[in-house]
Amino acid sequence: MHFARVARVLVVLTVLCACSGRDEPEGPQLPDIELPPTTVGLAYEKSLAASGGVAPLRYTIGAVPDGFSFYTGTGQLKGPANAEGEFTLAIKVTDATGLTDSRDYALKVYAAPVIAPLVLLEASSGKAYDFTLSATGGMPPLRWSLVNGSLPPGLSLSEEGTLSGVPQGLGGYPVTVRVQDNNGALATWSFTVKVGSNNPDGGTPDGGTGDAGTPFPLEVANWNIEWFGSTTEGPTNDPLQLTNARTVISDINPDVLGVAEIVDVNQFNSLKTGLTGYDGFLANDSSVTNGSTYYTINEQKVGVLYKSNVVSVVNKEVILGSNSSDFAGRPPLRVDLRITRSAKSVDLTVIVLHMKADTARADYDQRQRAGVALKQYLDTYLPTSRAIVLGDWNDDVDVSIAKDTTTGNYLPSPYQNFLDAPSEYTYLTLPLSQANMGSSVGFTNVIDHQLVTNELAVSYVSNSATVVHPNIASYGSTTSDHYPIVSQFDFSQVVSQPPVAPAVFINEFLPQPNNNPSTGQVDFDQMFVEVLNTTNSTVNLSGWKLHDAESYSGAKPARHVFPAGTTLAPGKVYVVYSGVSAVPTGGTNVDYANGGDGLRFNRGVNVGSTGDTVYLVKPDNTVQDSYHYQDTYQGFSYNRSPDGSNTGAWVRHDLLPAGLSTSPGKRADGTDF
Repeated sequence: MHFARVARVLVVLTVLCACSGRDEPEGPQLPDIELPPTTVGLAYEKSLAASGGVAPLRYTIGAVPDGFSFYTGTGQLKGPANAEGEFTLAIKVTDATGLTDSRDYALKVYAAPVIAPLVLLEASSGKAYDFTLSATGGMPPLRWSLVNGSLPPGLSLSEEGTLSGVPQGLGGYPVTVRVQDNNGALATWSFTVKVGSNNPDGGTPDGGTGDAGTPFPLEVANWNIEWFGSTTEGPTNDPLQLTNARTVISDINPDVLGVAEIVDVNQFNSLKTGLTGYDGFLANDSSVTNGSTYYTINEQKVGVLYKSNVVSVVNKEVILGSNSSDFAGRPPLRVDLRITRSAKSVDLTVIVLHMKADTARADYDQRQRAGVALKQYLDTYLPTSRAIVLGDWNDDVDVSIAKDTTTGNYLPSPYQNFLDAPSEYTYLTLPLSQANMGSSVGFTNVIDHQLVTNELAVSYVSNSATVVHPNIASYGSTTSDHYPIVSQFDFSQVVSQPPVAPAVFINEFLPQPNNNPSTGQVDFDQMFVEVLNTTNSTVNLSGWKLHDAESYSGAKPARHVFPAGTTLAPGKVYVVYSGVSAVPTGGTNVDYANGGDGLRFNRGVNVGSTGDTVYLVKPDNTVQDSYHYQDTYQGFSYNRSPDGSNTGAWVRHDLLPAGLSTSPGKRADGTDF
């Protein structure tokens, strides 16, 4: 009994000892990791949440790099970074019992990649070419790609940024390239690759023998091919419609054809491959910028067909997407083309549209709003371009097909805004409307039209626009309820004239100034435009104007009108600042914007805005010089390179040899003109 009692006591003591010897709670432990590097401007998120410890855990940090946020309740680090550098983040975590852990984390932030806008060497047709693009910033390796436009045939762009090959053909090829760093940060640059003759004759602009007056024809057509490829709408015999469409196009034989109401992509491809020498695409094609955003595979689409031995595509994009509803969900397709014959080239912009149909007042109002948006686009982005807008406008241009329900009278054309600007725009089809020719089966209204800018109108072959009535049995039920429209152009005189660079031009401008040190806010008064006179005589600037895109469209008054008596001597510059506080005391050839709101240039796409266009306009409202910029960099102007050259490329000022950020009223190196 005694020994049993002793044993029981030992067991109890053993248990008690085991209970009193439990481990103390472990404190929180920060993760043993390395922070991945990032690039200025990129989204960034990394968790530094600790394990262990007694909740709640609280985090502290010694210093947060500019642009980052650190969340003390969760241990989350979020960007994007605003500045490059190598940073040390001192993190400490404390749990509910007071236990802590600390750790330092290294973070490297790379500068955002910036493409150096170098002046490209001009290539020579048939001669080897090699030029390497350059970019600064970004996490290596940097990779280059072509994102818009087409390089000259024979040239290619490597991932390392080298343009090389043996170019063929002549002319300028506008392109946009992109560089991407290893973190995914992007930068883009638009420029023109120029290809000249390898055997210049020293005479005519095209580098060959004299050619003034040599025919340079172009035939342009548009056609709504009713519900083409649809299995439920339009002509019921799809194979017959396809055969008839090929016959119509082959008979017309246009160089460029804008098409509308194409439903089935495969049917369109069958049409294209059945036509000798033609290529083309629809608005929803993957190569069309913004195309798939607004056009789906099963809806009516616009598109183009073109002779591939005459026409090359420089750019293709769907435009006016913000006005898509006014275009009945079918925003226009813009295609920039280069027409080449006998080594001579002419650039042409074609815009294909399909407006809202029907005659109700709401339909009419939609067409009218679409017309307003279209004109504003042309005025802003194509003010000096050869451009043609064609397609199914679904209304007439002499008088509308819609009626005023109160009076019973036909309404004015919804496109009256174009008719009211005869010096800028011409409807080639207006005489057809006035003759009641009719462009759709069974009607005497012309609802399919061609509109041209004044730059293209000079090459129009007078009275050549016509409605084509194909000789096809039961055309309206087997082929389409619309007839094709065809017009002719002759560029023989145009190509014999070399482009003339303006002798008075914009040499420098600052769209995004630095902050005012006393207020910490952007000092908008410091915006400026510098105009240079390279003629041999004094130029009278009285009545000349400075515009941004908004004022040039007419939505606002001119940003600045040069007062009467303003003159500019040979070789001198005139600077217009946005506000009076920026004007240097005692300065000459200097003023501030008198339009009431300052210069008002927009910030760039790279900082969440839209970019803008700077215009220098003569008193007769012709554009003397203009430049559209996409990105802005605070405190850095854009300047011609070479400085003072009216054909110089636009570069960020600090990339010029002197490295200055701006030089208003001075040469790029800071010396006097």
